[in-house]
Amino acid sequence: MTAITSETKNKTLIQLLRVVLLLALVLYIVFRIMYFLGFFMEEINCGAEKVVSKETKEFLISDNGYQFDNANGRTDEKQFEGKYSVKLTPDNAFGMSITFDVPKGGEEFEASVWCFENVTSTDTSGWAFIVATVGKDFWKGEINVSERKNGWAKLKLKIIVPAANYNDPVVIYCWNSTQNAVYFDNMTIKRKNYWKFFKQAN
Repeated sequence: MTAITSETKNKTLIQLLRVVLLLALVLYIVFRIMYFLGFFMEEINCGAEKVVSKETKEFLISDNGYQFDNANGRTDEKQFEGKYSVKLTPDNAFGMSITFDVPKGGEEFEASVWCFENVTSTDTSGWAFIVATVGKDFWKGEINVSERKNGWAKLKLKIIVPAANYNDPVVIYCWNSTQNAVYFDNMTIKRKNYWKFFKQAN
């Protein structure tokens, strides 16, 4: 009787182990499919077309409802697509700024924006930047052009937020450090390692 009971327990344990392994395999496959379909990535697109006013400020609105600060440079003088872009000058050097949560480290961001420089100054110093910051703890700016089209240049930025204890949020924005007017349009941000289905757009 004892031998039969022991054999039965062993068979039950093996069957349970098989079920656990099968569930683990199914979960792995599901997570890989979810990753492939972009469930762990959020894409934000802002073309300066939509604006909302709150009190005395205006905000650009992305296609999925995120707010971009520093919309006061919005203009119809030039555009990469649509009717509007954001014009940044030496007196208004920062624009298309979006603020995320305080990071925990390991979050990945890929950002790009199209820019057009209207050269009127003989001062050739400075660049058009796309920048990511976390307060005073992290700063990265990119000036390298990845693509050109109809006089517009595409800037691309990729960051992985280093592991640390942060008190400030991630901010991604455009910066004109030249003495000319620079137009920015069609900013796209891809946020990886992010459970987008547990969060709501700002």
